[in-house]
Amino acid sequence: MIQFLRKIRQTLVMENKTGKYFKYAIGEIVLVVIGILIALQINNWNEERKARVEERELLTNLSVSFTNKLAELEDKNAGRIENIENINRLLHDISRGELSYSEGDMTQVIGRLYTWFTVNEEFSVIDMLFSSGRINTISNDTLKSQLISWPDQMEEMFEEQRVIQDLVVSRLNPLIAQYYSYANMVMASDSSYTGSPNPNDLNALLKDRDFEGLISRKKIYLMTNINDTNILIDNARSILGLIEEELNRN
Repeated sequence: MIQFLRKIRQTLVMENKTGKYFKYAIGEIVLVVIGILIALQINNWNEERKARVEERELLTNLSVSFTNKLAELEDKNAGRIENIENINRLLHDISRGELSYSEGDMTQVIGRLYTWFTVNEEFSVIDMLFSSGRINTISNDTLKSQLISWPDQMEEMFEEQRVIQDLVVSRLNPLIAQYYSYANMVMASDSSYTGSPNPNDLNALLKDRDFEGLISRKKIYLMTNINDTNILIDNARSILGLIEEELNRN
């Protein structure tokens, strides 16, 4: 009987020790899991912090680039609007058969007809966004969507810009050169230049039917170009507003 009781006691002692070891092992496992979870959370915080820093840096660069692009778009549109005003006055002079510009003013008007108010097609910050995949760094979905749409909107404006350039370079400028001395225009500020032996014939230029048609076409293209550029201006302002909100939030 005594031996039986001893066996029972030994069994209980062993079970008690096993229970303690089991609890200890469970405790160790819990501590390890908690440690892993804490480490993962710290790592996530660090990654989020790095992502926020990278996004803020990107947004700052975008803000500078779009501010410059907005100024360029507004400047080119101002030039186009002035050019249309000059063309309208020329068309009015053509309709009445009399030149209302002085020789000096006409030099400036002709100089404007030679131009097509080109917006720079390079926009490195946008190219970088898509080539590097950093577009995904931006967390604001509305801002991301507008940035994704920007290249296509710019291309529409560029296509019209190229049409105007081709019209001016290939058609309008050679026609004007038949009646107006380009040398006189570019050398106007050089006191040593005595002038071209080929006199300007502005009245004949106004009577040339091709000239009337070409400046009318240029006006139409410029008006379309202005409208598309105004859309880009509005979008650039919207993008800058969203960027400012994100920078103020971070």
